[in-house]
Order: sequence, then structure tokens, then C-alpha cells
Amino acid sequence: MDRATERTGGGWSGLFAYYLFFAYFSVVDQAIVYFSGIADLFGLVQAFVMSLLWLVPLLIFPGRARMIAGAIGVALWFSSLISLGYLAIYHQEFSQGVIFTLFESNWAESSEYLESYFAWWMVPAFILYSLLPWLMWRRLKPLQLASGTRLALAVGVFLVVCWPGLGPWALKGAPPELALRLQADHMEPVAPWQLVIGYAKYRDALQATENRLLSEAGHRALPGLSDRNHDTANTLVLVIGESTSSRRMGLYGYSRETTPRLSALAPELLVFDQVYASRPYTIESLEQVLSFADQTHPKRYLQSPTLIEIMKQAGYRTYWITNQQTQTRRNTLLTTFSKQADEQIYLNNNRSQNSARYDEVVLRPFQDILNNEVPKKFILVHLIGTHRAYHYRYPERFNVFEKRDDTPPWLRKARQRREYNDYDNAVLYNDYVVANLIQRLKQSGENGFLVYFADHGEEVYDFPGRPFAGRNERAPTLPMYSVPFLIWRSESWKRRNPVDDPARMRHRLYSLSDFIYTWLDLAGISFEGFDPGRSIVNRAYRPHPVLIGDPAKPETLIDLRAQFRAAAQRAGAEMPPTAPPK
Repeated sequence: MDRATERTGGGWSGLFAYYLFFAYFSVVDQAIVYFSGIADLFGLVQAFVMSLLWLVPLLIFPGRARMIAGAIGVALWFSSLISLGYLAIYHQEFSQGVIFTLFESNWAESSEYLESYFAWWMVPAFILYSLLPWLMWRRLKPLQLASGTRLALAVGVFLVVCWPGLGPWALKGAPPELALRLQADHMEPVAPWQLVIGYAKYRDALQATENRLLSEAGHRALPGLSDRNHDTANTLVLVIGESTSSRRMGLYGYSRETTPRLSALAPELLVFDQVYASRPYTIESLEQVLSFADQTHPKRYLQSPTLIEIMKQAGYRTYWITNQQTQTRRNTLLTTFSKQADEQIYLNNNRSQNSARYDEVVLRPFQDILNNEVPKKFILVHLIGTHRAYHYRYPERFNVFEKRDDTPPWLRKARQRREYNDYDNAVLYNDYVVANLIQRLKQSGENGFLVYFADHGEEVYDFPGRPFAGRNERAPTLPMYSVPFLIWRSESWKRRNPVDDPARMRHRLYSLSDFIYTWLDLAGISFEGFDPGRSIVNRAYRPHPVLIGDPAKPETLIDLRAQFRAAAQRAGAEMPPTAPPK
């Protein structure tokens, strides 16, 4: 290396400067994760190793090194901001599960979360985070290394980076699929591979699910299915809400009257107050709700008939009405489920989840289906419910709590009080929509029933000293899982299909992962192997595990049967522990 090269910084020191520039975007994130005790050293080590990869194009095109580094840096900066933002909000590492949830969202949904979680300190923090690599990039110089040295370095760097997959393949004869998986596991903690590999896995999983569910439609059947109501005309309705916690409903004892219409209908309803979602996310929750999958068998929906398939097997014409915006723009797993129905009605075609499409849009198509002369109808109505951002979920006439001064005293910030009130307004509007659906079914004179529950709950500043709104599976609280669960039945249905004593049933501890048993029991449908103990309305009901947590990590599962009593007795904060007992 000559003196001129040393002065320009384009030699070995220049190469090291480029490496530091690239490593910055992954090392900062993983260093915070490691030194905060969130995860082990693996991610930080891979951040240092995998950042070497970006030196390869610079070594091949040294004259354009600074321009190439700038382009790569922009991509690394953007992807690293996502993981850093998640870390700042949740104090957790950006995980595979989060990546799947991210790709099941859209820009409108993401912008609502940004609006909800935005804090002023994020602006200077992110500006500082972005300023440092920009200053580093400005000091970078063209590389001036001998061509032979550059070629050897490029090959060496490539081998080091790819060795986790290349080594097992070259030395041990590992299959290419295994080698690629090992390589991906080592690269995944590093920007931008968190998003790239995560998206690839998401698309593979979605395609596999669609192939299994739709290609086998009509070929999977329950053995020995029988329907005691096969000789009558029936209309059975399932209404699935969104992000609604029973703890914020007047029907369940909340201090504010957020459910006046359902409370008025209470004498006609079966109301259950200890029902919990198994997962705090829509897709993961409904995978279990709409099939025989559960927390110990999360992929069973791929092998066994889904609820829609069973209802079709029993002779029902099936309808799927949805006001969920994500159903119409992209091919999500819920779209795959909905395609199993005979008819789909997608109502929310907006580019954003704004106030233009309130849930009352489901009422007209619902009424139209009720008016159909089809003798056996199964209608699934999927609401957008109280999905965040809450102020988008109700029209102005339901803005009744905005000026109330009875928000909890621990809400000192105006934004928190506003969001707390927005959520209650959204619950009030949801009450209007659900009660309206019940009234329309009742007035139709149809023989049948309606079941309503929410896919999961939501914590909205429920606890002192915890300024949090949303859901977080790694730090669970009961509001995230406590859901409303109620049943309305026509008089003719009651006479022919009795259930257990309502007083005995109300306080039964129950997981939505067992919902399919309750539905089939209510519908009078049985099959070989049916377990009446998993139906909340059956006289033979018996308590089963009520598991919450990520089934991909069985060691993290919490059984609320064992934890609920102790948690409920703690003053001021009914929260289960964030880890199972040892």
C-alpha cells in the first residue's frame, strides 16, 4: 500500500470504515437486545458476522464503493428502523411471529399503530440514530486495494458469511433445503434479512395453507356426522368481533354503560364471563376458533375439516360477510378461510381503515340473506369491531365519552385519556351493531341462534403505572384475552335444543380454542369422537386447560386455570404471570 492510499483512507482502514458503516444498522439493535437481557449473544454475533456480506460488491466495484454503500445503507436503515421501533415500544426483539403479523397488516393498519404508539422522544432518538451513519457515510472514500487482494477478500468474506449453510452441505452432505434453512437462521437477526426471510416464510406458509385448505375442500368430512335438526329450516349466525375486551363492557360489570342495548337484551341471552382467547392476534386466534386446532395442536386446521366445511357437510349454505379491510386487498389466511364459504361479501374496499366503513354496513347484506328462501343458512359476520385506532371505529353520534371526567386517575396525559374514551365509544358502537344483528334475526322469525364473541381482547390503559394500549403475547394481561361470549336463541330452537342450566354455565372457565365443540353442540351436530366436555353449554362440560401464549414455544404457555384465582385476588391489577410457574 502506497502513501497516497494511506492518506485517502482507501486501503485497509477504509475497508474497515465501510464495515463499521454496514455493521452499525444491525449491531446497535442486537447490542440493545443483548445488554438488556432480552436475548442471548447469538443475534449480536451474527450482526457482526453477516454485516461482512455487504463488503463483497464494494470489493468487486471499488470505484463505486461509496455510491453502492449509500444504496445498501438506505435499505439497512429502513429495515433496522422497524425492528428498533418495535424494540422501543415493546422492549422485545423483533421476532418471527411479529413478522408474520406485520405482513398480515397493511399500511393503513400500520399507520394507525404508529399513531397510537407514537411518543415525542422517538423523533430525536431516531434522528440521532440516523445521523450517525450519515456522518460515517460522508467520510467514506473509494477503495484502493490491489485487484488480487480484493478478489481474495471477496471470496473469503463470501465463504465466512455463507459457511453456516455451505459447511454442512459441502462437508456433511446436508440436503440443499436444510443448508438454506441453516443459513437463513443465522442471517435472520440481521437487517434487512429479518424482513426478507420473514416475508419469504410468510408467503410459503400462506401458499401451503391455501393449497391444503382449498384443494381439499369437500374432501375432508367428519366421520359419522348426524344432525338432529336436519328436518327443519334453520338460520345459524356466528358474529366475530375484533379487539373487544369484556372488561370494558357494561354487560360484564364495567362502570361505564358501554353496552346499553345488549344489557337490555340480557334476559334473552346466555352470557358467559370467563371466556378467553388463546392468542391475542386475529389470524392465530381464528385458526383455532374455526377448526379443531388448539394450543397443543396449532396446525390441526390443515388436516381436519374446518367449521365451514362441517356446516356444508351438514347441508347448510354458507355465507361470509366481512368488514375487515385486509380481506379485500391481499390474499391473507382469513381470505383463504372465507373462500371455503359458498358466498363471500367483502364490504371494506377502502385503501385505509378509516371511518368511511363502519360496521353497520354488514346489516343490509345480513338482512338480504335472512330474506333468502334458503332453508338452511350458516352466516358468518366478521366485524372490524374495536380495532385500533379506536376513533376510526364509530360515527360521531357515538362519541359520548369524550368529555366525561371519569377516566382513571392514573391517566395523566390527554392522549391517553382521549384513547381510553375512544375505545369505550367504539365498544358502545359495537354494542349497537351486535344488538342490531340479534334484533334482525329475532324479527325475521327464523329458527336458529346467534353466537357473538371477539377474536381477542385489548388492554387500553387498564392498570396504574402501566401506560400501555394494545396486545403483547410476551407480556400478557387478562384484558388482552378476556372476550365477550354470548348466545341468543329463538324460542323454537330452545324447545328442540335444550342446553345446561344458564346459572351453572355463566362462570365456566373456557378457551375459544374449544369453540368448535360448543358451536356443533348448539347446532345439534354430533360425530364420531365428539367430546361434550369441551362444549360450554353441555351438561357434561368439564374444565380443560385454558392455555395462552405462543404454541411454537410450548415452554411459554400459561394455563389460566391454575393462574386465574391468584391473579384475580391481587389488588388493582389482574394480570397472570408472564412465565409459567416453575
